[in-house]
Amino acid sequence: MKSLPTLSKISNKCISNKSTCRKIGLSLFYILCFNFIGFAQDIQFSQFYANVLYLNPAFAGSSHQTRLIGHQRLQWPRLDAKYITSSFSIDHFFAKANSGIGLMILRDVQGSNIISSTEISLQYSYELVLSSKLAFRAGAQGTYASRYINYNYLKFPDQYNVNGFTGQSTKEPFGYNQASYFDVSVGGILYSEHFWAGLSAYHINTPNQSFYGDVSNLPMKVMFVGGYKFNLSKNDSRSATDKKEITLTPTLNYKSQGKSDQLDLGIYGIYERIMLGLWYRGIPVKHYHKGLQNNESIVWLIGWKYKGLQLGYSYDFTISKLNLGRTGGSHEINITYIFNKPAKKKRVLKKIPCPDFK
Repeated sequence: MKSLPTLSKISNKCISNKSTCRKIGLSLFYILCFNFIGFAQDIQFSQFYANVLYLNPAFAGSSHQTRLIGHQRLQWPRLDAKYITSSFSIDHFFAKANSGIGLMILRDVQGSNIISSTEISLQYSYELVLSSKLAFRAGAQGTYASRYINYNYLKFPDQYNVNGFTGQSTKEPFGYNQASYFDVSVGGILYSEHFWAGLSAYHINTPNQSFYGDVSNLPMKVMFVGGYKFNLSKNDSRSATDKKEITLTPTLNYKSQGKSDQLDLGIYGIYERIMLGLWYRGIPVKHYHKGLQNNESIVWLIGWKYKGLQLGYSYDFTISKLNLGRTGGSHEINITYIFNKPAKKKRVLKKIPCPDFK
């Protein structure tokens, strides 16, 4: 990294030219990402219960059918440093073995293709019936991850002068452009017809993700999820298949990784084929620094179901100081399809009562 006097000259230029200021700010953002890449945190999804195989490996096979999930998140679309994350997963439940398997492929691009990563995960879960009203699912996941960095898009302070960006090549030292590692994660879920509580641990082997050949371990992530589903449907003589589904489900999702932690707290409502959701992301009682609260966003969701097809859209409205940069918030789209087939044997329990139209 270059010395502070060079950055000081850039700051003076920045004051007189807002366009140059924006470009320099994004360049410095990339430099920080490049310099501290070993301390990167995991991706987080707002529709965490729609992308369940990413949430906890114990969810593999939790629909008791064959399930396909396509999910995409677009974060900060108004900035050149936007994040685009796409995932595809398929899982299936084997009733005779009380087991589920899952396959998940995730692709993440940061900063206009500067940093990208691809992950392929295999999951296995086992369902254990504890009583007529209570069950437990345990799951494990193995992941192969490959990360790539394109140094050609990086810009450094010595490429700027009082006239702006010069385009001259920098003498900054570069490392490898690709890093790969194997990752191990586990999880468990305790649930009944109305409530569930799950705990998962990711990167328990803390793999090395450095581009320089030294040691830069990915910190372990711990997640706790839980909720309770209130059934508001009226008791009448109609069969279960004809009865309207009217439910309210308060939920929470807490995650901690390294020095960072976050809480999603909100509620989902389902009326027949329509789902609406609203929740808050942040820990308002915690301050990162003096005057800087852990407030991130307010998220709203709308979803729709027709037979085995489920669609969902959510938007994150930024409420932190990052909103001053007019980032454009974050958008997520989920498409889920469940191949419904008649059960071959009567099951003791219903499915996990997560807010996903089940």
